[in-house]
Amino acid sequence: MTGAVLVVLALAAREDLLRQRIPNSLNAAALALGVSMTSLSGGWNGFLDSIGGAFVGGAALIPFYLLRGMGAGDVKLMAASGAFLGPTGALLAAAAALVAGLILALLLVFWRLVEPHPRFETTPPAAGTTVARTDVIASVRKQRFPYAVAIGTGVVAILWWQGSLGGLFAALGID
Repeated sequence: MTGAVLVVLALAAREDLLRQRIPNSLNAAALALGVSMTSLSGGWNGFLDSIGGAFVGGAALIPFYLLRGMGAGDVKLMAASGAFLGPTGALLAAAAALVAGLILALLLVFWRLVEPHPRFETTPPAAGTTVARTDVIASVRKQRFPYAVAIGTGVVAILWWQGSLGGLFAALGID
């Protein structure tokens, strides 16, 4: 199951980086795969865990969607990931994804502060200029953020913390 969720996350991150969208078909297939695999391995309890994980994963990110902080595809991806993780894993992964998203957003702002600004042909005005920082932060706020990367980071962090990546590493021959 770990390999399946990692493939889904990689595909979602790729689509989000290239197209700023996570296709509904990918999210729906991932949800169906998560519920099916968990149900096959855990029976009725696995099914209930999977549905609960999908609900918790999606519900954890709904407020950010409603505040226009992320897209619906991100919420659906977290729900699909929750189907693989169960309710507790989904909640922990959503929290880790929010932390990862914050870190990635801060890195983006800092990167934009040091790169040449398009309005100033070569470099920004003197360091410490308030106008340049304000312009950069305003431009970053309007930019679409590939949140699938943060979700993937959060899910992988929880899989690692739970020890679920060990079997995958062993199967790949990685010590």
